[in-house]
Amino acid sequence: MSQLAPWLEPLAPRAAAAALHGLRLLPAALLCPFMGGPLVPSLVRLALAFGLGACAWSGAGGAPFEGGEADLLGAAARELALGTALGLLAAVPFEAARAGGRLVDTLRGATLAELHVAPLRQRESATGDLLVQWLVVLAANAGGSRLVVSALLETFRAVPLGGVVAPSMLLDTGLRGAAELLACALALGAPAAAGVLAADLAVSLASRAAPRLSIAPTAQPARAALGLLAVAVPAAALAGRLTSAVALSAGLLRSIASGRPP
Repeated sequence: MSQLAPWLEPLAPRAAAAALHGLRLLPAALLCPFMGGPLVPSLVRLALAFGLGACAWSGAGGAPFEGGEADLLGAAARELALGTALGLLAAVPFEAARAGGRLVDTLRGATLAELHVAPLRQRESATGDLLVQWLVVLAANAGGSRLVVSALLETFRAVPLGGVVAPSMLLDTGLRGAAELLACALALGAPAAAGVLAADLAVSLASRAAPRLSIAPTAQPARAALGLLAVAVPAAALAGRLTSAVALSAGLLRSIASGRPP
């Protein structure tokens, strides 16, 4: 090893620069299924993030990192902070799908039947997990995954290593992403809310019309069935809403890359 040290020492600044590029992509690889996501093994996510980071570093000219250890730590903190903001924006459509599915299951009274997803180390609602997996398929078919990944890589051109994004820009895009998450989740849960309300009204009217009939035990199965039916019938509209959320996520990432507000 002592004989290899003189040969490896000149490569250290280049390896540090490539690793800093990978740090920016690491949060997206941890949060967004387009870059791996929580269900992919950690080693694969690390390899994907730092591999794409090395490609971005090479495409930018492959300049070595200039500075000492303190400068390296500061640059790593900046890249990781920016990458966290980018990763959250890239994961907005999936969090909206997950929140919308949980809202549907809550309305139809099926939150007790949550799924334990071991790789995530948390419990997921059945409809939420279904919508997330459906969104992955929709985005892959429509090319939304390529939009998001290319927007992530374009940030290296607009904000090179050591660059700073204006806090107002991050605040504007963050608020827009949070608003889209809330709006998309409510749009996914609105049909189920209407179906559950219709089931409650039907059971209430039937109970008043025939008080001697034991209709109350059928209320919960009716709520659960109409809640799922309200998601299945407008599936095309919900698919369009989910894919538009992916397109908006890519647009927010591109706004950071271009320096223009969303």
